[in-house]
Amino acid sequence: MSLTIGELFSEFINAVIISILVFFCAIVFSRWYARKKSYNPSTRTAIQVSVIWLIINISLISFIMPILGLSIVSDAIRVVIEIFVFSFVAMKIYNKPSHGTLPNNLIIIKDAILFAAIVQILLYVVTIDIEIVSKVYLFMIGGDDDLFGSGLMFYFCFFVLIGINVFYVSWGDKMQFVKDKDKIILITSTPGIFYLANLLFSQNEAFLLNYASNVITSAIITLVISSIAKILSYRTIKFEEYKNLKVLEKGNLLLEIKDLKVYYPLIGGMLKRQFGSIKAVNGVTFNIKTGETVGLVGESGCGKTSVANALLGLVPREAGEILFHGEPIPKNYPMDMRQKIQIVFQDPDASLNPRMKIVSIIAEPLKNLLAITKKDEIRRHVLRLLDEVSLKREHLDRFPHEFSGGQKQRIIIARALASNPELIILDEPTSALDVSVQAQILNLLKDLQETYGYGFLFITHNLSVVNHIADRIAVMYLGQFVEIGETNQIFLTPTHPYTQALLASRTEIDPSNEEISFVIEGEVPSHITPPSGCTFNPRCVSDAKTKECEFELPHKIRIEEGHYIWCVNPPTRVEVIEETDYITGKVEE
Repeated sequence: MSLTIGELFSEFINAVIISILVFFCAIVFSRWYARKKSYNPSTRTAIQVSVIWLIINISLISFIMPILGLSIVSDAIRVVIEIFVFSFVAMKIYNKPSHGTLPNNLIIIKDAILFAAIVQILLYVVTIDIEIVSKVYLFMIGGDDDLFGSGLMFYFCFFVLIGINVFYVSWGDKMQFVKDKDKIILITSTPGIFYLANLLFSQNEAFLLNYASNVITSAIITLVISSIAKILSYRTIKFEEYKNLKVLEKGNLLLEIKDLKVYYPLIGGMLKRQFGSIKAVNGVTFNIKTGETVGLVGESGCGKTSVANALLGLVPREAGEILFHGEPIPKNYPMDMRQKIQIVFQDPDASLNPRMKIVSIIAEPLKNLLAITKKDEIRRHVLRLLDEVSLKREHLDRFPHEFSGGQKQRIIIARALASNPELIILDEPTSALDVSVQAQILNLLKDLQETYGYGFLFITHNLSVVNHIADRIAVMYLGQFVEIGETNQIFLTPTHPYTQALLASRTEIDPSNEEISFVIEGEVPSHITPPSGCTFNPRCVSDAKTKECEFELPHKIRIEEGHYIWCVNPPTRVEVIEETDYITGKVEE
C-alpha cells in the first residue's frame, strides 16, 4: 500500500505512540514470564528489557515502514527481528550466558528464544488491539452521526465478544489447571475483533443494522480459535501428577507459618463502625514437615481453629506469612492450594450432604480439583479411596445415614485424600466418636501418613489423643503459643506453668487418690481486653512469678533442643539454654 509522505509521517507517529503504550504491557509480560521460568522477576529488570525492546521497535518502524509501508509482511519481519534481538537481550540481562557444553547452550538458547517469542507474540496482539480501537475512534469522529452510531455499536459488540470468550475459555473442569487463561483469552479474542473491525470499515453505516450477524460471525471465529487453544493447553497438563496418590519424601519442610495474627473486628453502633478487635491469634510461628504430625492443643477459644482457618484462607490474616514449600500462599487461595491442602472437620454429620450418595461425595474433589469427569474413572478412584480407609465396595452407593460415626469419619478422610493432598488439617476429628472408634481412626491416620508421607496439623483439646498421634505439640493460650516441643518433651518435662496445669487437669481413674485438685484458678481473660504483660499472669502459680510479669511481654526461651517456652521468668528449677529479649529480639546465652 503506497502512502504519501504526510500519511507515512502520521502513521509513524501513531505507531510510536502505540509502541510507548505497549511498552508498559511489555514490563508486565516480562515479569510474568520471568516468574514462570524462575528468572529474576523484579520490575527493574523487566524495565531494562522492555526499554531495549522499545528502542529496537521504534528503530525498526523507522527503517521498515518507509520501505515496505504498512503490511502483514512488514509486521512479520519486524516481529522476527525483535524475537532474535529480544532473546539475546534476555540471555544477557537474566544472567543466562551461553557457555559450557553444546547441549546446555542449546537449552539456554531455546529457552531465551521461547521467552522472546511468547512475549513478542503477546505484545503484537496487544498492538493490534490498540490499533483497532484507535482506528475505530478516528472512524467515529471523522464521520457523520450514522458512522458514530456504527462505532458505538462496534464497541458494544467488542465487549460482548470479549465476554463470550472469557466465559468459554474459563468453562470446563480441565481449564482450572491452566494457569494462564488471561493470555489465552487475549490471543484468541484478537482474530474475532480484527474481523469485526474490518466489517465496520467495509459496511460503514450498514454495520449498525447488521450488528447481530456481525457479532455472531465474529464470535464463531473466536470460539473456533479458542477451542483449538484449549485443546493445545490440555496437552500441557500432567494430569497423572494429580490423579494418583503420590508418596512424599519424609522430613522435607512442607509448611511454615511466621508471626501469624488473626483479628476479628468488633463492629457496632448506628454507623456500624469498628471499635475494637478480637485477637484470636496473636503472633504464632511454627512449621510442619512431610511425614510429621504437629498437635495444636489448648482450651476452647484459644485460637486453634482460627489458625486452621487462616491457613485455609477462610479468614483474612491481619499480619504474618504462610509459606508452602517455601512459597507464600496467595491471599486469593488458588486452585492448586486447595488441591494440596485439605481439612477433616470435627462433626461428620455436618460435613456430609445427606442427599448425596457416598460415591458422589467423594467424587466432588475428583471433579472440581482433578478434572476427572468420566463415570467409570470416578468409580475406580472412589473404590481405591474406600479401600484406603478400610471401607467396602458395597458402601459405594449408600447414603450417609446408613453409616456409623466412625464410618462417616472414614468417608470424610477418603474425600480429603481424593485430591492427593500434601497437608491435611485435622480439626478435632475424633471428638464426636467413641473411645474404641477414636483409636481406629487414629491408627488409620498414622498408617496413611506412614505410607504416603502426609503432613498433619492435628487440632484437639484431648491430651491423650494428641499424645498418641503427634510428633510435636504446640500449646496455645489466649491466641499465643506458650510451649512447643516434641511429644515426649511436653508430656515428660512440661515447663510452662500453663502446660503443667493443663496436663495435671487430665482425669485419671485412681482409687487411692480421693482428692481432686484444681491447678488453674480463675477464668480465661477476654480476647478483646487481654491482661497487660503476660496474658497468663492473672492465673499463673509459678514460683518465679514477679511484678515484671504484669507489664513485660513473654519472650522465647529454649529449654533444650526443639523445646521452647514463652515466658517472662521461667520456673527457678528450669535450666535455660538461651533467651530472646522481648524488646530487641536478640538471643541471650
